[in-house]
Amino acid sequence: MTASSENNHQKKMLPSPGTPVFALMDENEENKKKTLKKWRLLNKMFMVPLYRAKILPLFGFGKIFLIMETKGRITGKKRRTPVEYRRVKDVITVISARGLDAGWLKNIQNNPSDVYIRIGFHGFKPRIEIINSDSEKLDFLHWYVENCGKAAKMLFGWEPKNDTIESTDFTRIVKAMTIVQIHEN
Repeated sequence: MTASSENNHQKKMLPSPGTPVFALMDENEENKKKTLKKWRLLNKMFMVPLYRAKILPLFGFGKIFLIMETKGRITGKKRRTPVEYRRVKDVITVISARGLDAGWLKNIQNNPSDVYIRIGFHGFKPRIEIINSDSEKLDFLHWYVENCGKAAKMLFGWEPKNDTIESTDFTRIVKAMTIVQIHEN
């Protein structure tokens, strides 16, 4: 074994077991379905209604969550999905931890002109850019753990006090995720 491969072997692999992103990437379909069901229920019963009622934006949720309205690719119905976003260099950036398998992302690809974004009290029709470059995804993850350590800890097990970019292997997340950049026209 070379020194380089030994070094990679000792790196902390993300996502960590027990985190939501780890569960979404689980090879056991039953575990994945349970996790998705929990998130869908939370979104349907809490996030979307309180956001639409303009309650969550009052408490600052518009600073980290947006509502993405899409047209269902199968039903044609309007779909509202709350997703975490971050502004990176004035670009609204969203991660799909499920990559291109996320329903909202499939809806965007099938009906790109039927997308509407609501951030807090502001809404707009966006221009969407899907990023699949591994180097760009890795750059974003590095930015994310440096700037959003608490969220990274909760979502995929980054330990802000202990982990460093050099001691962490992001390969699994990078391969699984897709980045969506949202531009205001």
